[in-house]
Amino acid sequence: MTAAITNLAAQERMTPDGYAVTVIAGDFAARGELSFERFLSGYYAESIRIIHEAHLTDCTVADGDQCATCNAIAVGLAGLVAEERVVTAGEVTTNAAH
Repeated sequence: MTAAITNLAAQERMTPDGYAVTVIAGDFAARGELSFERFLSGYYAESIRIIHEAHLTDCTVADGDQCATCNAIAVGLAGLVAEERVVTAGEVTTNAAH
């Protein structure tokens, strides 16, 4: 059995930015619970996780360089983290303005 080697630079690039997660979570909370279900379905979440795990070993971009796949995964993961933060905190509210 061989162990997969994780590209640490790729892992760092794919880590969601805390500010972005907070902004996305606030936007979702303002729209209500159903926006979560529509935007981040279970299939979407699982797809992002599978792609993330696969790309950790496949990314060949060096530290300090940009990787479009890593950046896209970071955006997807930020959405997932924002959803989890709002749902677990019970902050989902209905905003009559939307």
